[in-house]
Amino acid sequence: MAIWINGAFGVGKSSVTRVLQERIPDAVVADPERIGWVMKRTFWRGQDYQDVALWRRLTVRQVARADAKGTAIVPMTVVARELFEELTKDTTVFALVAERATIEARIAGAPDAHEWRRANLDRCLAAFADDSFGTRIHTDGLTPEQVADEILSRL
Repeated sequence: MAIWINGAFGVGKSSVTRVLQERIPDAVVADPERIGWVMKRTFWRGQDYQDVALWRRLTVRQVARADAKGTAIVPMTVVARELFEELTKDTTVFALVAERATIEARIAGAPDAHEWRRANLDRCLAAFADDSFGTRIHTDGLTPEQVADEILSRL
């Protein structure tokens, strides 16, 4: 099984992923950010690696390989409809959502990437107002453990 954790930058995907990894015995995290990180440091200088077909193909392969080993957990924001459909074909997708103030507070408390997350907040809030980007889980006032409980109860 592959579980994709979608949601705005700063909503808590990584924190929830860590809890899920602890609670699911065969969990394997497939983090597409690592592929993008390598691309940016070796050969690609663009803005958003989600626009690169190679990144998308490698991400799909990474998720399939992790899924073959156990339960793949994929923490990744995807807001473009066509990319979402391409990347999440064989996954169960949850979209973590929260009010703007909640996400802004979480961003402020994060160790890095404050400007990137803030700069993309409006785009993400608009996308995740749409139910078609995954089963929505409202995270306002919830701990990562409580969000993970909700996800596990819906599997």
